[in-house]
Amino acid sequence: MDEDLEYVNCNICQGSDTEVVVRDDGMIRFVKCRHDRLVYMNPRPKRESLRRFHRQFVRNDNLVLFSDYRRQVLKREAEAIKQFKSCGNLLDVGCATGTLFEHFPPPDWHAFGVDTSLLGAALARDRHRASVYCGTVYEASYSSRFFDVITMLDTLYYSPDPYSELLEFRRILRDDGILAIEIPGYLYSLCRDKGPICWLLDRTWMRGFTKTRHLYYFSSRSLRLLLGHAGFRVVSVIPEQASLARHGLTRVLNEVHFALARAIFAITAGRLSFAGKEIYFAVKNGACLTSASTGKSESA
Repeated sequence: MDEDLEYVNCNICQGSDTEVVVRDDGMIRFVKCRHDRLVYMNPRPKRESLRRFHRQFVRNDNLVLFSDYRRQVLKREAEAIKQFKSCGNLLDVGCATGTLFEHFPPPDWHAFGVDTSLLGAALARDRHRASVYCGTVYEASYSSRFFDVITMLDTLYYSPDPYSELLEFRRILRDDGILAIEIPGYLYSLCRDKGPICWLLDRTWMRGFTKTRHLYYFSSRSLRLLLGHAGFRVVSVIPEQASLARHGLTRVLNEVHFALARAIFAITAGRLSFAGKEIYFAVKNGACLTSASTGKSESA
């Protein structure tokens, strides 16, 4: 085996009983846990290799990916977050250039960010006057129960140890706080990242499973299991739009797909989702959740 690769167990059950999902050039790329169905890369790059990759994730030649292409989606997600909290301390984990902070201005909000990219952290700090730590959430050593809102948008699948990261979120989140996690839609990813649709759009039969550093593919079931294992409970799920990086006909198809995905999600009461992204809102187990719009409390 390549010296820069390592084998890992399932992040939910810590077991190793798996079946192969994707094999590329003779090497196993992704496996699925037979116990909880979590799909993850195995073997995968070691942590230091991942850290080097993430340090260069935000570059001068790809800044538009974190601003223009994300602004519309982040605005919608910010409005959804404000249905739970109207003010407080916000932490965006994997904040990149800090575009999310545009929708959480002072004095109602105090913006904090964490990102391992030197350029991303610097831009987020300078553009939005946010308190941004360049490193991991563990290294930032925030005080317990400090944040009202923690967001991890389109980032969880890059984490080498999502379970431990969620435990840290639970420690630093206030007892009535809200956790917002955005992930790629599971069914969408399986169809988009390999097969005919991938070929039509990218002229390759396999994209995401081999050309990115995605370590996990979360389904609704596996993410809920992981959150529950870390002491959280999902209180709401909202379908979101796939990347807006493309133009012309592909952009039109993106908009049509998003409209259909939202309709299917609503008709099936969330049981079936073909959305490009999904955002999950979770609270600590036993927390009392208060709606920012109505002021009413309900048990979570």
